[in-house]
Amino acid sequence: MTHRLSRAALIALAAMAPLPLAAQEATLTAIHSIPPTNDLMQSFFAFVEDVNANGEGVLQIEVRGGVEVIPRNEQMNAVSRGIVDMYFGPGGYYQRQLPELIPLDAASVPADKMRAAGLHDAIDEAIRERAGVAFLAAMGTGYAFQFYLTEEPTINDDGTIDLSGMKIRGGTSYDAMYKALDIDRVDVPAGDIYTALERGVVEGIGFTTIGVSSGGWQDFLNYRIFPTWRQGNTILAANAEAIDALTEEQRSYLMEMVLKHEMLAYDLTQGLEEREDEILGEAGVEDIVLNEAGSAQITAAFQDTFWVSAAEVLGEEVAARFRAIVDAANES
Repeated sequence: MTHRLSRAALIALAAMAPLPLAAQEATLTAIHSIPPTNDLMQSFFAFVEDVNANGEGVLQIEVRGGVEVIPRNEQMNAVSRGIVDMYFGPGGYYQRQLPELIPLDAASVPADKMRAAGLHDAIDEAIRERAGVAFLAAMGTGYAFQFYLTEEPTINDDGTIDLSGMKIRGGTSYDAMYKALDIDRVDVPAGDIYTALERGVVEGIGFTTIGVSSGGWQDFLNYRIFPTWRQGNTILAANAEAIDALTEEQRSYLMEMVLKHEMLAYDLTQGLEEREDEILGEAGVEDIVLNEAGSAQITAAFQDTFWVSAAEVLGEEVAARFRAIVDAANES
């Protein structure tokens, strides 16, 4: 026998049914590879503070810490495996694991132009497929790299600089350039640079145009070499599944904050460069500005080796595709 519920009964049952739950606030955990005192961390902390202050009920970021929580060489693995959700720090630390980050080094324009040219999307697609990692932001534009030395270098008669055999700190992404200049590259984490300089493990560092004074390294460094080379490649990356699991509202809010702070990071680093100039000058760090031949030597050591090295890692076809994107960005 078929039973039919009365209209009143149906209304009563509907009233008793639980209402759909509103989307819960999401929390993304984060790790960083740069010491908290480093000037570059200002951009990250400002980003986290802004997200949390305005994202109540939508999205929050919980910073777990730095290398004291997860060693630097394991941090991107932790993101890839979902142990933590986000990573902030130099992309250069992980170019062997995620070689599609390499093209970032050749860009010389702010993040918005890189994004508009399609570099962000190209990297994101590639590292998602390779390691389940999403590329969110390039928070390292607005500053460059240069050499800092403990002892005065030899300047040749033609104006080129002799760095051959010098033990200079540099990451793996510096390999091709250092080999071109016959530098003995020493891989030292940023947090250990002070000790390495103090003990004479290195005779200099390849480092950013900002952040030296925050580490107190000017106590040992006496010379700063111009021209600069390379742009910073500090990035914000995340576990792809964690990002994809966010609701549309949460992802939209996150990207709104990302776009905002990419450019705030650029503005910040421009100001930090000016302040760094003053601090290092007061500390007695002397600038050595190379002439045309010396400048061309440093520039060529980076530019002429970069895409050759990139092609060896990425393959010629992929490297060429990335170069077209980077060239378009640099020319915009």
